[in-house]
Amino acid sequence: MPRITASKIVLLSVLSLLITVFYLNIFSSIKIENDLDGTDYDLDYIENDIKKARRLLNEIPDPSQNRVQFFKLDDNGYAFSAYTDDRKGNMGHKYVRVLVFITKFDDFSCEINSKKSNVVTLYELSENHNMKWKMYILNCLLPDGVTFNDVNSVKISRSSSQLSVQIPIRYRIQDEKMMTPDEYDYKLSTCVPALFGNVYYPRRIIEFVELNSLQEIDKIYIYYNPLEMTDEATERTLKFYSDTQKINLIEFILPFSTRDVWYYGQLATVTVLDNQTLSETVSGLFENRKIASQRTALKFINTKINRSPITLNNIVSSKNFETRFTKCVVRPEMVFEQGIHHTSRVIQDDYETPSHDGSLLRVYHYREPRYCCENENLLKQRYDKKLQEVFDAVVLMLEV
Repeated sequence: MPRITASKIVLLSVLSLLITVFYLNIFSSIKIENDLDGTDYDLDYIENDIKKARRLLNEIPDPSQNRVQFFKLDDNGYAFSAYTDDRKGNMGHKYVRVLVFITKFDDFSCEINSKKSNVVTLYELSENHNMKWKMYILNCLLPDGVTFNDVNSVKISRSSSQLSVQIPIRYRIQDEKMMTPDEYDYKLSTCVPALFGNVYYPRRIIEFVELNSLQEIDKIYIYYNPLEMTDEATERTLKFYSDTQKINLIEFILPFSTRDVWYYGQLATVTVLDNQTLSETVSGLFENRKIASQRTALKFINTKINRSPITLNNIVSSKNFETRFTKCVVRPEMVFEQGIHHTSRVIQDDYETPSHDGSLLRVYHYREPRYCCENENLLKQRYDKKLQEVFDAVVLMLEV
């Protein structure tokens, strides 16, 4: 694992609320050995196949994995994204958990493999901000005699209405202390809650994806509402990057008005993605194995020059770092609740969530032209020619 120091700066860039994670110096080696008959074997390739097969045992077949599926409980409740949780932490052990949106607190019951759960609790997420629709985690203790691998769904019932719904298990979370870095498929992945409709346009998307690619970001997950992205050129651009597997497009359509939930329901996309990447991504940023999340300082960049690529043409920034509206780089298996700007709860009491002053991690937020008076030209210095070349090539190919 490469050592990350202040001299190997790691950047986070925000493109109109799109986030790019930058991580330098990721290398891989190829190990070749020979059998007695002279046959060559690529050990790295074999090891990767073994790891993939092991992880597939914990994956849940789901025909809707490219969309977040909401299950209606009643007019005041929706459930989605159930998962088993084998972590032995401060939220209890051997639980099936279900993400729910409800309008008021209530008592629930859970049935797992035809057995009642003896302990059922509701955990309210900290960023509901007194909106009509609030997000909770419903915790259902695994009944005696039932093993996680035998659980494929959970039936939840609401006490006030006596209505119930069956929720399929979508993820299986392993004991994070038993997981090692070599078990993960990716080093870094990025979550993009693209919940603001037509503010995204083809050239901005191209710039964002290609800048991530130059930094060797392994996966980009984009949660979006296809009903709000109807521009043909935007659809063509997203399809191109989805077909080439540079992005994972996940449909996210709330079953109620976005005005009735905090910040367009962004908290739900962040929580779902944390669960989705638990057994996939580990970052080389975390040399200290007690660090669960790194909260990153932010700099606003003046977007006076409205010409793409925005990141190369705009370098004037605010002088000081912003430490409130931050973003986080996380070890998702160590996090129980992740907020929009900070980590709200870790799964073990001794896990740490330090903040950084910008010397190790940074967020760039490109905003209206009102910031000055410092030049922030790290991106331009490192990626000027490469980004411009690939950007121009994709724009020409897609005719956008």
